[in-house]
Amino acid sequence: MWSADEIAELCYEHYRTRLPKQGKPDPSREWTLLAAVVKVESVANGEGSAGVGSLQVAKEVVALGTGTKCIGVNKMRKTGNAVWDPDLLTQTFNS
Repeated sequence: MWSADEIAELCYEHYRTRLPKQGKPDPSREWTLLAAVVKVESVANGEGSAGVGSLQVAKEVVALGTGTKCIGVNKMRKTGNAVWDPDLLTQTFNS
């Protein structure tokens, strides 16, 4: 099994190492949204056993998009649990 933290770290690592530095925000004063699609696929382990616990997964970031959308402060949520950037989905799937 895998955890949400493992998936998030996989996405952050992809962002840090596979995307060019150009266009990334200055971490001391800027931020951006990050959306990713991760493929999780079951694979048998190399030992060939078919018993319990022999199933492992391969995780791969297959699409990643970043960006921000400026909206009025009255539309933003203070909890940060909603994203208002319909273009981000398009960017993610067209990457």
